[in-house]
Amino acid sequence: MSVSFGPRTVLRGVDLAIPAGQTVAMLGRNGAGKTTLLRAVLGLIPYAGTVSVGGRDVRTDGVRVRATIGYVPQVPAFPSGLCAAEVIAFFQRLRGLRADPLPLLACVGLHEDADRLPRHFSGGMLRRLSLAAALIGDPPVLLMDEPTANLDADGEADVLAWLAQFRREGRTVLLTSHALNGLAAVIDRVVLLREGRVALDAAAGVLLEGRHIRLDITSDPPRDFPLDGNLPPGAVVESADAARVCLRVPEAEVPAFFGSLNGTMGGRRVTIHEPSLEETLARALDARGEATTGEATTGDAATSTASTDAGAAEEQPC
Repeated sequence: MSVSFGPRTVLRGVDLAIPAGQTVAMLGRNGAGKTTLLRAVLGLIPYAGTVSVGGRDVRTDGVRVRATIGYVPQVPAFPSGLCAAEVIAFFQRLRGLRADPLPLLACVGLHEDADRLPRHFSGGMLRRLSLAAALIGDPPVLLMDEPTANLDADGEADVLAWLAQFRREGRTVLLTSHALNGLAAVIDRVVLLREGRVALDAAAGVLLEGRHIRLDITSDPPRDFPLDGNLPPGAVVESADAARVCLRVPEAEVPAFFGSLNGTMGGRRVTIHEPSLEETLARALDARGEATTGEATTGDAATSTASTDAGAAEEQPC
């Protein structure tokens, strides 16, 4: 699939197939084409190539395709003057459904705010309301654009919990993000878009395999850190003196390492530095033998597929 706006090509021969029930995180910097791809899957913009969802062609059967998809935009917009319950009822009617909106609001923790106007909501609450709207009709496919962006720690934790639930329910989820954050634990696969092309497509576990976490351990007052016998397999000491020890520890070994430090941490402080998205992806690309500044070439004809038995059913929230 390719997408161009005038002389500017945004997506260049993207070839991507997503099996039913898989949760895929599509990563990339701003302008990489992530949101454009979601809009193409929804049939909202023209594209070259083929896009199908659940075996139905988006271009020729768009109405039925969109009935099987819940969409959570990065910047939600709701009809003005309607309270939260009325917003959900409005979107239910657009889907041809007549149902009580409160169970959906309860699913996302907004049942106590059903009578409030969305313009008084925080960013996290607006994201919750958008998710409730996306769940109308119990869609088997969810598209989520930057679902963790601009959220505080509690809001991000809520999104991760929902993603874990959708995964257990067997929904197909395609989400976009510019950072991994805590997504690794709730996704099956990572796709990296770079300048409109798929530069990396790998299982989440493969991407994070061998990732190291940097730990800075400082002592006040300075005193030697007992390194002997405390280092986990694969750990590397970058520097060490009486005031500070800097280590790189395999991510999988971090919990056990902290457990081994019981009784030795009095007066010490640990600062954790996780590798950036760029560092993680650069390492993954290097492992594939590709230069991090290069691009992976894909075929011109492409299919973006979410294979599900998609049928618009009765309201089945959560």
